[in-house]
Amino acid sequence: MSVSNDTEQINENEKLGLPEKITFGIGDFGANYSWTFIASFITIYMTDVVGIAGAVIGTIILICRFADGFSDLFMGSIIDNTNTKMGKAKPWVFWTAPILGILTFLLFNVPQSLGDTGKIIYIFSIYFLISVVFYTANNVAYSSLISFMTKNDTDRISLGSIRFIFSNLSVLCISTFTTYLVSGFGDNQQGWTYTAMIYAALCAIPLMITGYFVKERNVATKQYKETSKNTNDNTNKEKNKNKRIPFTLILKVLITEKYFVIAIVLYLLWYLRQTDNSMRIYYATYIFKEPNIMAILSIATLVPTILGLLFAAKFAEKVGIKQSIIIGIIISIISYVVMAVFSENLTMLVIGLAIHGVGLVPFTAALSGIVADIGDIIYWKTGVPVQGSVFSLASAGMKIGSGLQSAIVGWSLSIGGYVAGATIQSESTIFAIKAMQIYFPLAMVTLILIFTLFLNYEKFIGKVKKQIRNNEVGELRNKQIYK
Repeated sequence: MSVSNDTEQINENEKLGLPEKITFGIGDFGANYSWTFIASFITIYMTDVVGIAGAVIGTIILICRFADGFSDLFMGSIIDNTNTKMGKAKPWVFWTAPILGILTFLLFNVPQSLGDTGKIIYIFSIYFLISVVFYTANNVAYSSLISFMTKNDTDRISLGSIRFIFSNLSVLCISTFTTYLVSGFGDNQQGWTYTAMIYAALCAIPLMITGYFVKERNVATKQYKETSKNTNDNTNKEKNKNKRIPFTLILKVLITEKYFVIAIVLYLLWYLRQTDNSMRIYYATYIFKEPNIMAILSIATLVPTILGLLFAAKFAEKVGIKQSIIIGIIISIISYVVMAVFSENLTMLVIGLAIHGVGLVPFTAALSGIVADIGDIIYWKTGVPVQGSVFSLASAGMKIGSGLQSAIVGWSLSIGGYVAGATIQSESTIFAIKAMQIYFPLAMVTLILIFTLFLNYEKFIGKVKKQIRNNEVGELRNKQIYK
C-alpha cells in the first residue's frame, strides 16, 4: 500500500480497497485497548487492588464523562477547521495515540504510597486526561474518518462493519485474556502493571498505523451563505476557503436537525446498555464462582457479532438500514428475556448471549454510517461542512452514556452492599449484578427500538447526495427533497 498524506478527491462510484478498509479497522482494535480495558476492569481494579469504593470510582467516571461530552463539541469544530498536508482527522489520530497508551498504563498503576485522598486525586487526574482530552481527540478524529474517506453508502457501512469487527476482536481478546494475564504475571499490582504495559502498546501502534496510512478524499468545502457573498471574486473565495467556521454556527446547524438529535439519543442509549460489559467480571466471580468464566460469557456474545458483521453491509443493502436495525433489536430483546429466565444457568445464559450477539450486528454496523449520512444532510441543507463536528456530538452522547453506565454500575454495587474480595455476597448485591447484566440493558434496547422507528431519512438520502455532488447545497439546494 502506498503512503499518501495529501487529501484527494474520490469518484462517487469508486470503491475503497480492502487493504485500506482493514487499515482503517485496526485503529478501533487499538482504541479498545484503552476504552474497553478501562470500562471493563477499572471498577474491579480500583475496588479490589487500590481499595477505593465503587461509588467513588463511579462518581469520578461520571464527572469526567460529562466533561468529556462537552470537550467532544469543541473537538469536532477543531477537526473541521484543521487544514494540514496530512489531512483534517488523520494527524489527530496519529499523534494522540502514543499518549493515550501511556496514560492507560498509568491509570492501572496507582501508587500504593499515596493515601486515600492522594489516590483519588491521582485517579481523577489520569482518567480526566484520558477521557476528556486524549481519547476524545483520538476517537472523534477516528470516527470522522468514515465521512472523510468516502461518500459511498456501501463503503461507509462496510467501514463500520470492519471497524467493529476489529473492535469486537479486541474486546474478545481483552475479555478472554486479561484475568489470565493478571494472575499469570503475579496477580495484585504486579499483574496489572505488566498487563497494562502490553495493552498500552496494543493501543498506540494500531492507531498510529491507521492515522498514517488511510486517505482522506471526501473533504467538504465551505458553501454557507456567510462566506459566499462574492462568488465572482477569486480573492474573496480564497479567503473564504481558509476562514474558520464559527463554533456557534456549527452547533446551531447540528442541534436543529431532528435526525441528528435522534442519533445522539441512540448513541446515549447504546452505551447506557453496556452496563453488562462492566458487570461481566462480577457476574462470573459471584454468580458462577469463577472469574475466568468471564471469557466464556464474552466469547458467547462477541463471536456471533464478529461473524455477523462480515455480512452486515449486504444485509443492510438488501432490507434497508432502518429495517435491519429493527430486526436486530427485536432479536436482542428476545435474548434478554431468555437470560432473565435462566439467569443462573450457564448453558442457557451462553445461548442467550449468542442470540444477543447476533442482534447487535445491524445497529453496530450501521451506527457510524448513520451519523455520516446525517452529516451529509446537514451540509446539504446549510452549506456548513460538519463532517468532524457531527461525529463529535455523537461521540458526546457516547461518552455521556458510557459515563452514566459506569457510574450506575459503581453505584448499584454500593447500594447492593458489595464487599470487595468477599467470597459470598449478599442477595441484594447479587440482584444488583443481575440488574446491570440483564434487566437494565433490556430496558435500553427497548428504547433504542422505539427511537429507531423515527429514523426515516433513507427515502431521500440518495437525492441529497446527488445534489451534493453537483454542489447544490445551502441556498442552492432543492428544498422539496427533505420532509
